[in-house]
Parts: sequence; structure tokens; C-alpha cells
Amino acid sequence: MFRNITILVLSSIFLSGCFASSLTLVGTGASASQGRVVQSSISSALNYGVKQTTGKFPIEHIIIREKQRLAKKVNNFEKKIIDEGKKKIVISKQKIEPLKNTINNQLIKINGNLVKAKTFAENNFKHKPRFSYKVR
Repeated sequence: MFRNITILVLSSIFLSGCFASSLTLVGTGASASQGRVVQSSISSALNYGVKQTTGKFPIEHIIIREKQRLAKKVNNFEKKIIDEGKKKIVISKQKIEPLKNTINNQLIKINGNLVKAKTFAENNFKHKPRFSYKVR
């Protein structure tokens, strides 16, 4: 008894990749037990027909479509965030430009006053020093 259970558990672990194609028949078998034999046989035949023509099962087509839908949704969300960020940048630039212009005007005035003071000092205080600092 223990040996049978061990073999069953080990085979289910090592052969886990072998049941993928057999599980597609489980759905038809379950519905056949409920009395829908024709529907289950048509459904499995349709699934295999789609697999033969397109190379993918119908569920794979659905998964791909949903992935594309989610990617499109994420892309639209990213565009929305980027557009809102650009709008905020434009608004902040509009608010900062007048401040920047006033600061630049004040700097120009200060530089002009410094130049006037420098030329005034050069013109009015040109005198020779009393002492020479040259070493003799």
C-alpha cells in the first residue's frame, strides 16, 4: 500500500508536464457525465480545430488579447501622467518667468551701479600715493 502511494506521488511530481494535453479532455469528460455529451464533443472538436488552424488553443488567444488590452491601458495611463506633468511644467514656467525677469532686471541695475561707482572712483581718486612701496 505504501509503495503504491509512493509511486503515485513520485510519478505526479516527475510527470507534471505530461498532463497538459490530457487535461483538455477532462472538461469534456466532466460535462459528458452531466449529460451534455454532444456539446462537450463539439467543444473539444472546435478547440482542436482552432489549434490545428492557428497553432494555439482558444484560451491562448484570449490570454494574448487580454495582455494586449492591459498593455494598451497601461500605455494610455502613462501618456495621461506624462501629459499632466508637461502641463504642470508649463504652468510653473509661466509662474517663474516673471520672477526670473525681475531678478535679471535687478542684477542689470546693480551691475550698472557698480560700473558707475568704479568709473567714478577711477576718475576722481587718481592720485599718486605719498609713499612708494618699491624696495630700494
